[in-house]
Amino acid sequence: MRTILVIDDDVDLADTVKSILEYEGYDALVSHDAKDGLRLAKDKIPDLILMDVMLPGMSGAEAVRELKADPLLRGIRVIFLTGLVGHEETSLEQKGLNVDGQQYQTLAKPFENRKLLEMIQSILG
Repeated sequence: MRTILVIDDDVDLADTVKSILEYEGYDALVSHDAKDGLRLAKDKIPDLILMDVMLPGMSGAEAVRELKADPLLRGIRVIFLTGLVGHEETSLEQKGLNVDGQQYQTLAKPFENRKLLEMIQSILG
């Protein structure tokens, strides 16, 4: 079973995504802050992380830098979730988010469940 870690400070959204993922047959883990999420990632080694861009204490981009600096975790794939609104939202979703020269797929919140699942499927196969 594939494991997906959701790191998002919006408790309701994270719990909803967890339920959707479990319904689709994934093992889903949730963390509401980046530091705890990184600890959980190190402990469980998920196949994919759904990472909020804006998190308290440490941004999603900072968390990904730490993730990619760790030899044990650097292979974990990441999809960024963003609550940005307006033109930036469209731009981020179309181009993805660049962190240290690496492009990451980005999904704007609120999103359709189908779109999220399609992105996950395209990454995990």
